[in-house]
Amino acid sequence: MSRTERCPGLELLRSRRGDEDVTFGDVADHLVDYMDRHPDSREVVDDLAAFLARVEGIDHDHDRSPDRGLPSP
Repeated sequence: MSRTERCPGLELLRSRRGDEDVTFGDVADHLVDYMDRHPDSREVVDDLAAFLARVEGIDHDHDRSPDRGLPSP
């Protein structure tokens, strides 16, 4: 089982919107909307936003580079 098979929302996002070009400003706006609807998730969403802000310049081709240049947790 792949990591995303346990996350149907991620698979839905990939299948429905995976080919779209968006800005990180667009993503940030959607995250704000999500936090407004789910205030209990604010800390996790903020951690995700900080993670996305810091991964600049890292190869994210999961098939070619399984660790994606990230340190092990």
